[in-house]
Amino acid sequence: MKKYLMAALMSAACLAPTMQAQAADNYPSQPLRFIVPLGPGSGADTNTRALADGFQKLTGQPVVVENRPGADLILGTTTALNAPADGYTVVLITPSAPIINPLFQKELPYNPDDLKPILHLTNNVGVLVTAVGSPFNSLKDVLDAAAKSPENVSMGLYGNTYRLGARVLAKRAGVEFNDIPYKGFGPTVNDVIGGTVDVAWVDLGGALPLIQSGKLRALAVGSDERLDIVPDVPTVAESGYPGYSLYIFVGYGVHADTPQPIYEKLEVLLQQVVAEQELQNSLTRHAGTLFVGQPGKPFADTIARDLKVAREVVSQ
Repeated sequence: MKKYLMAALMSAACLAPTMQAQAADNYPSQPLRFIVPLGPGSGADTNTRALADGFQKLTGQPVVVENRPGADLILGTTTALNAPADGYTVVLITPSAPIINPLFQKELPYNPDDLKPILHLTNNVGVLVTAVGSPFNSLKDVLDAAAKSPENVSMGLYGNTYRLGARVLAKRAGVEFNDIPYKGFGPTVNDVIGGTVDVAWVDLGGALPLIQSGKLRALAVGSDERLDIVPDVPTVAESGYPGYSLYIFVGYGVHADTPQPIYEKLEVLLQQVVAEQELQNSLTRHAGTLFVGQPGKPFADTIARDLKVAREVVSQ
């Protein structure tokens, strides 16, 4: 009996790669779900719908975009990772799920290692702003003021990505800011404009109209290079801190147990979708959104690098 059981198990093991390859050949053969752990109407949600529409046109299979907001993206991420690992559930990834939540929350209902990156779609750039009547005209002015005494400069921050970014800058400059937490973009910039806080790291896309209308002064951007939309604003890197960047990446992942042939087929299809210039134009119509379009491995490398930096800062 044991002999026959062993033979059956060996036969099943030999058949598994063949079956996976056949499944990949037919993939996708059913509708897909793109889970967005954010509410409808956000830039990430809008771009996901554009990506899903392109995927549907390419493959002929329906794609449903499902919003599952809540608990710092934990609800949507958990929902996706609890689904079958068959390549038919794709989840949006920002720094929250693979980096921020594991560092700041002791217990998570999902394992971050189960999240396998497959597409790095865009970067949303951060910008350091102050009021137009502020005495600060450059990043150097801000850091010089902060160096005079600890917490001499108040820094408005919302979201853990910006909080971490501010801490990285403070560590590199050898200063301490007086961090003022906010729940969102609106209250943060309102207090900067009103002079309640000195400076703030915020999303460039949201801040640009206020910069252009003269209500905010941009001091530095968190991109690797200067941006055409704010050509006179230097990067933090060129302001004396090479290698520094501050952005929120937006990408997608699947369960790590997804069969490799199906993962590779999905990855190729997504690359075909994002290669369309019309889609790229749609993705970057929001100011401060930079198209990336990288496949899984470089995206995983980006996450690993950012996680390493975040761990070092949090442990200090």
